Amino acid sequence: MPARSPSTGAFAARNLTVPRARNSWTGNASAQIRLRPGEESHAPHSPSPELVRGAVAGHRSTMTPCLPPAVCTATAPSAPAPRMPTPIDAVGADLGAAFGGINLLFYAGAVGGSAALAFSGADESIRSAVLAHIGSNAYGDTANVTGYILPAVVGPAVWLAGLAAGNRDAAGAGSAATQAVVFTVVTVSVLKIGVGRAYPPAPDNSFTPFQSWSPPFPAWPSGHSSSTTSVVAALTGYYGADKLWIPFVGYPIGIAIDFGMLVGDQHWTSDLLAGAVIGQCIGWSVGRAFRARARGEPPAPVSIVPLSGPSLQGVAVVGAW
Repeated sequence: MPARSPSTGAFAARNLTVPRARNSWTGNASAQIRLRPGEESHAPHSPSPELVRGAVAGHRSTMTPCLPPAVCTATAPSAPAPRMPTPIDAVGADLGAAFGGINLLFYAGAVGGSAALAFSGADESIRSAVLAHIGSNAYGDTANVTGYILPAVVGPAVWLAGLAAGNRDAAGAGSAATQAVVFTVVTVSVLKIGVGRAYPPAPDNSFTPFQSWSPPFPAWPSGHSSSTTSVVAALTGYYGADKLWIPFVGYPIGIAIDFGMLVGDQHWTSDLLAGAVIGQCIGWSVGRAFRARARGEPPAPVSIVPLSGPSLQGVAVVGAW
């Protein structure tokens, strides 16, 4: 029976504590049940079954049934594995970056320098001197074949090796090199058709624009020089200082191929220089873009700002490296 109040004679309410169910999520818990006057418990220390069910139902949202407790474990859902890079990642953004910003200055320099070498007769003078002293058809043929094979093989091979080994870094580097060489080959092919420069031994200032629409395309700019350089630049841009052997090995190989094209009388000097500039700009831009996406590094913004004043006219390159 509830205890009677000595002063008023009314029944006083009594608090009973009901143990909650124990499980591996909530541990021990208890619920307070307040009996109103006139309500009796069915046991000296237990409330009625109806009150117990009501109290437990009120706290059901905080309890997670788990039977038996020994097999109930709380495990956080695992994050999905990051997607492996591919050569078609961010094609539009990478293409826009490769043909914008500071690269425009280098492209303009390649065009202007080539025109100066071609129309001044310097290309012909260099060719004559090289052939008179170190001309070699065997070296030229070897460089010609190597310049086709290496750019076509290196990028896809690194990418596929990265996929097979589950190495995201290698897959990203190979994807960057592959995308860069594709951009370069397409760009150079368009320029070759548009410019229509003849190969040696034709005159060095012989141009017939838009006259050749099938391989072999005209001479300027060199596809061997541009594609080889773009692969090396993409890998160097992607790895940075992590793998310094890449530029120290790759660029000399590219120079050796270019020199072979010159001593084999298969290109003009300006063809090779312009190709190297184009390949370097595209390859470096693409390699850095893939690195930024893979490692969460924001690419350094570079912009060309016009300068105008009483005694100054020109442009400035603004950016961070």
